Amino acid sequence: MKTEHELDALIAGLSSELKPSRDLWPELEQRLTDNPAVALNVQPLKTSKWLSAPFASAYVASAASVLFAVTLFWQPATPVQTVAFNPQLLDAETAIVYSFEQAKAEQLASMKTVDPVYADWQQQLAQWQQAIGQVQLALKYNPNEALLLKQLRQLYSQQQNYLQKVVQSGLV
Repeated sequence: MKTEHELDALIAGLSSELKPSRDLWPELEQRLTDNPAVALNVQPLKTSKWLSAPFASAYVASAASVLFAVTLFWQPATPVQTVAFNPQLLDAETAIVYSFEQAKAEQLASMKTVDPVYADWQQQLAQWQQAIGQVQLALKYNPNEALLLKQLRQLYSQQQNYLQKVVQSGLV
């Protein structure tokens, strides 16, 4: 075989199925039925008297009584109290983001129609969100940086003022 073309031609000449020269099933069947090593030695299962029906009901009754006693006398170690989320207890960035995002959600919920002058309002909000994201990324490296926090507050304030104009334009 000198080239790939000759190899491809020889491969194409091969049949896709291989057929045995004789029927192999009779030999296989004889081996399966005649072989005593294949036969399984099945031994009956021996049951213990402790696993019989009279004792099983006693086990269930004792487990139920233990469970009842535990639930009856168990008291939680500490009382569960629901704590309202207070962003003021967290860092300054979280407080800023929480308050402005809440106000933004309220403004968007109150929006009915938009004046055609503000047709690109969603793109404008997306640009502010991109700028806010950049400041938040910088705050990850310098948390509590006063200038970055001031810039974040200004960006949110600008976004909120713009959104207020858009909302008011749909009301007139």
